[in-house]
Amino acid sequence: MRCIQPSYFKNFSCDGEICGCRCCRDWRIVVDDDTYKNFETLAENEREEIFSKLEWVRDENSGVEVMVLKLREDGRCSFLDDDSLCKLQKNHGENFLTAICQSFPRVTYKLDEENFFQAMTITCPLAANLILFPIEPITFEEVHEVSARAIISFKKKLARPAEEVFKIQMDAVKILQDRNFSINRRLKNLCKFFYGEDFPDADFNLERHAEVIVEIFSKTYGKILNEQQAAHLRKNYLSYRDEILKQVHENFSHMFENYLVNEIFVRCYPFAFSDDEFHNCKIFVTAFKILEFSLVLTVVAKKRLNVGDVTTLIYSVNDMLDHSRGGMDEIIEFATNCDAKNFAACILED
Repeated sequence: MRCIQPSYFKNFSCDGEICGCRCCRDWRIVVDDDTYKNFETLAENEREEIFSKLEWVRDENSGVEVMVLKLREDGRCSFLDDDSLCKLQKNHGENFLTAICQSFPRVTYKLDEENFFQAMTITCPLAANLILFPIEPITFEEVHEVSARAIISFKKKLARPAEEVFKIQMDAVKILQDRNFSINRRLKNLCKFFYGEDFPDADFNLERHAEVIVEIFSKTYGKILNEQQAAHLRKNYLSYRDEILKQVHENFSHMFENYLVNEIFVRCYPFAFSDDEFHNCKIFVTAFKILEFSLVLTVVAKKRLNVGDVTTLIYSVNDMLDHSRGGMDEIIEFATNCDAKNFAACILED
């Protein structure tokens, strides 16, 4: 078995006291079959205590009844102890955690029976620090075991051999880590790589960019803006954008590089969504532009720019894209309806 993973992987250690147990609150955690079977092996009194903290709910997407861990009124998991540790793991061991709890923040993909790759999601603050902070580029290593129990199978989705998938991803990483170019130029080069040599040349239109980003942002966050509100938001963005983003990229370009490289793996780009690789690339780049837009708004509101704010913003935007209802839907719809030339004009800049 072979698994490709970022080298930061081996340095991760969960610590609920540091991160405030973000992954143990406000999430609907499904109890998988293997975990439920483990619960049934316990003594009757232990089973009763555990089963009292489980409940059946209807999944909004499938309509199927699923068993989940109950949450307290404050949103904390019923199994979270006062010392920020999980009672299930403390009392019974890691095998009694659900597959999601045992695996998070790891995201693992199975390409075929022998090949896997994995990364960590930035929605975990501790993982975010490991991923974003290093000045040196992210490197990758090959290991021969996968510890995560929650594994996403891409066997049916991929029409390419695993070796080719790895090569495409590493070619994309090489483009994103080329520090001879700005982040914007790297993203443009990435689009050219996935589209081909005849990628259309178009002058970047800042006014159109602001219009598009405000529309996608407002829909993504479920905000219905009238024309006056949208115009006000566009005006504010255009007034502060260049100055703020200049400072951001001067001081935090390594963080954005690391973020983008990690996203390639943690979301399985350019194979994350249906359609071709360039379509996936448009989604990838647009999601980053939403993050940039959010950062500008944050700096304008807080009147400051520091590494803590940048880090918090990155994993909060990722949290929204990962876990809110339809978080990526508007970005996908935009990418679907925007041809290459218009995309270059309203999203890509040097």
